[in-house]
Amino acid sequence: MKTRPSLSRSVLSVYAYGLIILMLIPMAALVPISFGDSATMSALPEHYSLRWYREVLGGSQWREAFSWSLITAGLATLISTVIGYLGAYLLVHSTSKMKGVLEIILLMPVMVPTVIVAFSTYILSNWMPADSNWLLIAVGQALLGLPIATLIIAAGLRDIDVSIIRAAVSLGGQRHQVFLWIILPMARHGIVSAAALGFLIAFDELLVAVFLTKPGLETLPVRIYDAVTYELTPAIAVVSVFLMALIALALIVGNCLKSRGTNAPH
Repeated sequence: MKTRPSLSRSVLSVYAYGLIILMLIPMAALVPISFGDSATMSALPEHYSLRWYREVLGGSQWREAFSWSLITAGLATLISTVIGYLGAYLLVHSTSKMKGVLEIILLMPVMVPTVIVAFSTYILSNWMPADSNWLLIAVGQALLGLPIATLIIAAGLRDIDVSIIRAAVSLGGQRHQVFLWIILPMARHGIVSAAALGFLIAFDELLVAVFLTKPGLETLPVRIYDAVTYELTPAIAVVSVFLMALIALALIVGNCLKSRGTNAPH
């Protein structure tokens, strides 16, 4: 009787690992391509070199695109996390009849096609100063990350024991004190997760940036898109390898922090 469940688990494990390997193969193929010496991309280069790594690290276009992506994604993360927390708090604790309307408004960006969000920010740019496009890119990216941030933070807030908050208030705690010393520490995992996912969404966003890009303002996804369209050199593989390494590092650090928080004494 024990053999069949064990066999089922083994088959499921093999299936799961097979899917993981299948998804990793295309990304792993980028590594040898990035070390190719020729101007064309090949999974098995004849000669290996650091030519394209030097070009990417020494090229001002790639550095500027990476910098703009960090700026816009960082601002978008801040906006989506703050508004997402406020919205999530109202959704969890408010008893207003308008709570349903608020939920629809907060989740609407995920139901609307991204191209509509991008086009609306482009229309808005016609009424804004010419040098404010980077700010509108961040706003558009924040809109796309807002629904996810709201849902994640709301899930964390629902896990908080309301009696603890009531006890703090009954003992004379002010609202800002309750927020800083009670709610924020208990909801920190949800907030950090929402911010991390919001940053990845904003950093990877293309459509809003395409609508608002201009000379001197080009995010990394737009730069990659242009390179794929007009150049198609191993430099794209180099950038992809860098991004995969950064994401892997972020996941490792996040898991370490999560494990430390779980094992910390209460």
